[in-house]
Order: sequence, then C-alpha cells, then structure tokens
Amino acid sequence: MKNRLFKILVSAAAILAVGTVAASPAMVADTTALIGTADYQHRVDAEARKLMRHVSAQPSKYAFGVHVGVDIGGAVPWPPSNMRASTMKMSAVPRLNPSLGVSFTAQLPYRLALSAEITYKQVGIDADAWVSGQQFRMPNPDGEDLIMRFRGTANMVMDFSMIEVPVYVGYNFNGGRSRVYLGGYFSYIIKGNFNTTPFKGLVENTNNPSETPIIVTPDSPVPPDAMPVFNDYLGHWDAGMLLGYEWQIVPRVKMTARVSMGFKDIFRRGSNYLDYKMLHMRGTLMISYSFLRYDENPFKKK
Repeated sequence: MKNRLFKILVSAAAILAVGTVAASPAMVADTTALIGTADYQHRVDAEARKLMRHVSAQPSKYAFGVHVGVDIGGAVPWPPSNMRASTMKMSAVPRLNPSLGVSFTAQLPYRLALSAEITYKQVGIDADAWVSGQQFRMPNPDGEDLIMRFRGTANMVMDFSMIEVPVYVGYNFNGGRSRVYLGGYFSYIIKGNFNTTPFKGLVENTNNPSETPIIVTPDSPVPPDAMPVFNDYLGHWDAGMLLGYEWQIVPRVKMTARVSMGFKDIFRRGSNYLDYKMLHMRGTLMISYSFLRYDENPFKKK
C-alpha cells in the first residue's frame, strides 16, 4: 500500500514537472493539447523514473553494514629512498586473505558523512629481494651490538593478523551514489611474522671489517644463530591515515577502494634491527551491504 501511494505521489510530481514548467500562454496551450497523448505519457513516465531514481539514491541518515574485502600490501621500507633500484630490488607476491567487519555511518550536513568500522584482517606478502648492503643489528645485552651487512639475494616472508578500527569523514556526490573520504585508523596486531632468509650473497661483519665475509649459497645458508630474530621485536599496534572512494553498485550494496599508510615502525622502539623504518602500506578492495537503515538516530533515548 505504501509503495503504491509513493508511486502515485511520484507520478503526480512528474505530471507537475511536465505540465507546469511553461509559463507563456502558447506553451500552456501546447502542453494542454499533449495531455492524453502517447508523447505526453512518455514524458510523464520519464520524469517519474528520474524522480524515483533521485529519491532512492538518497542515503539513509543512519546505517549499519557488513563488509568483506581483501588487502594488497605489507610493510615497506621508509623513507622511500631505501627502495632505490641501486640499493634494493624486490619481486613480491601478496597473500590474498579475506577480511570481514561491520560498519556504522551517520549522514551529516553539507553532503558529509561520518563512518566507523571494526574489521578483522590478515595482511601478508612473500618477496624475493636483492640488496646492495642490508644492515642487520644483533642486540647484545652484555656488550656492543653485532652489526652484520648482507649483499645479495634474500627471501622475505611477512604476515600480520589484526583488528582494525578506521574512522573517516566522506563527501557525498552523484546523487548520494558516490563519496570520497579521508580519515585515520588504529590496528591491534594479534599476531605478526617477519622472517628474512639470505640464500645467495655475502655477509660482512661491520664490527670487524678485516674479517673474511661469509659466502652464502643455497647449500651453505647463514647459521640460524647468526640471524636476528625479528619476530621477538615486532610491535603490537599500528596507526595511520587512509584515503578512499566508495560507489553504489545497487541499493544497499557498495564497493570501496582505499589506500592506507601507517605512521609507526613495525618493530618496537629500541630494537634497531634495521637502519630504516618499516611501515604498513596497503590497498584495500571491499564490498559492503547495509542491512539496517534509519532516518532517526537509533541511539537516541526515547
């Protein structure tokens, strides 16, 4: 009954849009002559469809949703100068693990919207890297730290399981079907793994440059006790900024593309394993579904 009444109102508005736009007597006469004809009905139907699309595209004032997505990326050296072709070359394969979460969105004045999410995700990458002189610091609580430098090719594996909480403000356009947004996020790292395995090259003792470098081959790998245990010094949280674009596929279903960058080194302060920072950077593709929508604040006490 409500849908039928809504369609009647839309058709009436369309008739007014078609039949009363003109102001001159001649145009009024022409419009009057068209009433009842097929051309007039076609115009009414077209205006009705346009008005219904506009009304249905308007987002609800408040909405709860669920989303599923995938992240591509991992921790990368920072500043970017450490990724110069003369110092490092990398061939990486991302681990495409699905993420799952819930969201809440509140529409604000001036086409703005505030959103918050809670997402569980796993982010990982496998890479083969060539480095011209990668430094590793071996902490030594009983004396001077042992600093080793590797030149050659190594395999790198990293993966992180986390709970991520993004909060961002978006600007709606295209009749509410699209928006761009900017914000920040906080992540709690449930479990982290960062392993580097040299398999071809030279290992030099920086503390004693006169010492003969160790030749590393697949048949003669670096002894485990000569490699730093990165996992022992991984941090348990991360925070950064994000930038994204969201567009409506069909009513209630939207697709999102975003990029995010962390501000914090993945290693705890004081580890000094590397001579540069490693920051979380990734791209995210996500599909969301609004399963609850309200025009009144659901949290307001009645």
